[in-house]
Amino acid sequence: GDIVVLANADMAFDDSMSLARALHPEVLAVLATRGFSNKMPANIKSIYEEMMGTDYIANDVDRSGAWEVDRCPIARGISWDTWIFHKSKLMGRLKEEKFQRHILNNNLVYFNMNEMGAEHAALYAIEQSYPFSSVYNACDKIQSWHFHLTPKTHKAREIPWLQKTKNPRDPEFSPFGSVPKPWGGFYMKGVPHPYVRKDPDCVRTDSCFLPL
Repeated sequence: GDIVVLANADMAFDDSMSLARALHPEVLAVLATRGFSNKMPANIKSIYEEMMGTDYIANDVDRSGAWEVDRCPIARGISWDTWIFHKSKLMGRLKEEKFQRHILNNNLVYFNMNEMGAEHAALYAIEQSYPFSSVYNACDKIQSWHFHLTPKTHKAREIPWLQKTKNPRDPEFSPFGSVPKPWGGFYMKGVPHPYVRKDPDCVRTDSCFLPL
């Protein structure tokens, strides 16, 4: 088929992923994770327990309260772990230079997807490669779950990124350690961090997904 689901290796999906088959060709969908919560379907939870055991019940989950947290409403605007798109829209169109940034010695290098801000930099690169009519964080329609309870690991660069400015009020400001801007997403006046809308045009016109 033409549908591509590109996700971090620690993501798991339930039957709601079948909706991806109906994604409108002109829509780029991303998914914020629902985390590792008590809303996880029983069949997904049983697979995790078969792989990893049940120590999480007495350890990380109970201590941190993570089991009660559904991260989709929290993270849907500023973070995502999965991309869904029609490959025919991006095949042969991605521009390599848009996936690169300058490091401190002024060399131009690729960023990695386990760096802070990487998904936003990648979204910018995709937006420069193809004019999708809507970019939609569809975590309320397609559920994804994190299969880990350990702290996040982000790539530490030997040579840091070249930051354009240290002024947090400057639109070009990126937090230290993050992939420098430009970042993709929707910018709203007074909000320094771009995000992916939960109500893009395709939601307002009920056209993000086509009838199956």
